[in-house]
Amino acid sequence: MPQQPQAGPPGGQSFRTTEVDVARDWLKAAYGTSLRMDAPAPRRPFRYSRISVGPLSLSTLALPTNYSYSTDPLGAVAVTHVVGGRMVRECQDDVTRAAPGDVLAISQPHLPYAGRVYSAELRAVTVPASLVQELAGRPPGRSRPLRFTRFTPVSQAMADQWKRTVDYVEESLGALPAGGAPLVVDAAARLLAATVLAAFPTDARPEPVLADTRDATSETVRRAIAFIESHPAAEIGLADTAAAAGVTPRALQYAFRRHLGTTPMAYLRRVRLAQAHDDLVAADPARETVTAIAHRWGFHHQGRFAADYRQTYGVLPRHTLAGP
Repeated sequence: MPQQPQAGPPGGQSFRTTEVDVARDWLKAAYGTSLRMDAPAPRRPFRYSRISVGPLSLSTLALPTNYSYSTDPLGAVAVTHVVGGRMVRECQDDVTRAAPGDVLAISQPHLPYAGRVYSAELRAVTVPASLVQELAGRPPGRSRPLRFTRFTPVSQAMADQWKRTVDYVEESLGALPAGGAPLVVDAAARLLAATVLAAFPTDARPEPVLADTRDATSETVRRAIAFIESHPAAEIGLADTAAAAGVTPRALQYAFRRHLGTTPMAYLRRVRLAQAHDDLVAADPARETVTAIAHRWGFHHQGRFAADYRQTYGVLPRHTLAGP
């Protein structure tokens, strides 16, 4: 028997069924798409969950079958992470294929699109196009619509950054009390919109001014690194670091991208991760915990801290704390 939608976190729903007709009707109602769906794999259910809070929507879909779809313009920016399976989608003259691990923007927000999905698990996020344009300095209504100049991220590092940001936002929104918290929702929406601009090439990305490109020097990077490494535990951000380096925040971002291939805040996280590693090595496991040390260095998402730590040091932080 199919299961009916279940209540999830505030603004959320979940759904599970093994019947293809029920899944098709649910997706049509949820997305307004025109669907053609093959028979599902035996005994493998369709799974769907969605958090909709304020202007944001974050969904996870696991569909053990092949299906094609077409839809009208979204009027929003939609980005999908292909967790498993594969998909092909078309928008105007662009055809983009995605395999496990890939991240792609689904469409030009103002254009219709279509595609085909092959037994895929997808994590989809929708952000208002107007907010992305606002953060790019192009007010909606007074500028042409946002356009992606490519539908895939500018680098693998930025694709990974998108995934980490979605993890963080999803956990934060899922933990909100009933009724939500408008300031938190607004901050989450702006974080996702800013990450869209950083991760994807669009015509909404503001062009650098001459002074910013002139100041994006190795000396700027050196001054910023000196500031970061002398204040690793302080509550510092991009603006503080740029002020210490004597340049604008945008110039500092250009400088780090040009000379180090990273961002100032990613470099700060790397320094803090090294400090946490040193503390874990030196700590007495009878007196200290991984959580306490992680919090000391600004890592409040334990799952992401453990993943970043393992990627850097090859072991989980609890193994370092336990010692040889």
